[in-house]
Amino acid sequence: VRLAYYGFSLGGIWGPVLTAIDGRVKTSVQIGGGFLAGKFPPEGDPFHFAPRAKEPVLMIVGRHDFVRPVETCQMPMFRLLGAPARDKRIVLIETGHVVYPSPAVVKEILDWLDRYLGPLPAK
Repeated sequence: VRLAYYGFSLGGIWGPVLTAIDGRVKTSVQIGGGFLAGKFPPEGDPFHFAPRAKEPVLMIVGRHDFVRPVETCQMPMFRLLGAPARDKRIVLIETGHVVYPSPAVVKEILDWLDRYLGPLPAK
């Protein structure tokens, strides 16, 4: 199965939860993710699932994100993700919370998916 998880904003927060419990997911791309400040029940807290999310993960985040700042939300999630260091990548884009699909962002995502899922078959 060649299945990737793509999460944007809220999807980037819950990515570790969803990918840790679904073994079919081979890689994930999380845009604008990171931990949320606040209390969650432990059985649903992304903090507790991040080490169990062992699939390769690409995080693309805004360097100037005021919703989920780099040092307090994004980097803690990135460090805690369970994938080996060689299978994790964080890309900081010079933007705020919303990372627009610029050609550079799209290339980053497609290169990642080709690496971990293989290129699409030629028609």
